[in-house]
Amino acid sequence: MIEYLNIESFKSFRSAKVQFGPLTILVGANASGKSNLRDALRFLHGVGLGYSLAEIIGEKYGPGGILQWRGIRGGAVEAAFWGEKRFSIEVGVKPPSVVVPFHYHLTIDLSDEKLGPRVVAEGLRLWGVQLFDSAPKDDPVQQRGEHQIRIRQPRGGKYRAHGKISEFSSARPVLTQFPDRKGESALLKRRCEMVSDALASMRFLDLEPDAMRRPAQPGQVVLGDKGENLSSVLQAICADSNSEASLLEWVHALTPMDASSFEFKKDYSGKILVHLVEEDGRSISAHSASDGTLRFLAMVAALQSHDTGRLYFFEEIDNGIHPARLHLLLRLLGEASETQGIQVIATTHNPALLSYLDADTRADAHIVYRPQGASDSRVKRLGDLPTLESVVAKHDLGGLLTSSWLEDAAYFNEPDGGEE
Repeated sequence: MIEYLNIESFKSFRSAKVQFGPLTILVGANASGKSNLRDALRFLHGVGLGYSLAEIIGEKYGPGGILQWRGIRGGAVEAAFWGEKRFSIEVGVKPPSVVVPFHYHLTIDLSDEKLGPRVVAEGLRLWGVQLFDSAPKDDPVQQRGEHQIRIRQPRGGKYRAHGKISEFSSARPVLTQFPDRKGESALLKRRCEMVSDALASMRFLDLEPDAMRRPAQPGQVVLGDKGENLSSVLQAICADSNSEASLLEWVHALTPMDASSFEFKKDYSGKILVHLVEEDGRSISAHSASDGTLRFLAMVAALQSHDTGRLYFFEEIDNGIHPARLHLLLRLLGEASETQGIQVIATTHNPALLSYLDADTRADAHIVYRPQGASDSRVKRLGDLPTLESVVAKHDLGGLLTSSWLEDAAYFNEPDGGEE
């Protein structure tokens, strides 16, 4: 689970702090900065996958020229806040087997166009103990060379100035270099792997109907970012009769369709396409199903599939979903969090969705906004607005978004009182 995210000078944010719950809704107008928070999490996802900084910010291609990773939007030129050459990200990560979160941070320098992005500061701590850190303020020894970064580890169970110092490449986060290094602590290696695995388990879905309508190769059990492999993922889920029954229940609740089963028909190449079969025998293929039905199926498939994802980030989660069915969507996400331990983060600018949030989810929701005349995006947890519950008792939360009350309340509850 990702407990919090702190960013400094990243994209449209000078500074932002986000506390995540089991289900966190990010709400705000277009271009307010919601997708930039997603990019910060995607950056950490790339770290967890073991990519270099150039690959995380740019792109990564595998054998045969296959694109394995889409870079951060805007690349290195727009990764840092306007006029800045560095950005920092800190995250609280709690793997399933850990009681308290690890705290991981890194700072990236983008000033040298020839060298590319470089790590200039990085650290990891647990239970208040520094597991490793770079260039502490009391370190009289400076970083040696622009291609390397010096990392200090504690000794004797306590962080001391005379701790062990090792050198690592600055082109890749140190977190994912430790496990491959000889002579390092096996415990530290394991802890680094735990954090990396947690970051790697994030999934970012921006579902597109055209991608979901493409035939899929049987055996592909991981849903693509755009909804690719939907048919084969559904086929794998339906191999279990109980899972298929659960899936059909959701289809009945969402649509007026009287679906009784799924069929997976092969084409000439052996790929399959999902068909929904109604009680009267009528078969409706993915080509004819509505965009909303496909999006909902894809979300159910993602949350019930054999994938190892523990956190799902959905862009504009309400797209294609009828307003009267939004409560079902929230129920699906809530059940996934409660029964499967899956964390969900989703963006929306739909006021109707907010109206269905329960008290806990409402408190964990965040308003992302950019005050008029300001150059930076800002974010505020709704549960931190002191008057929210008393106002919601009299007014619909969706209406408060439409009237700009949420943005105004967030602005005037800033530490400086909303003054520039």
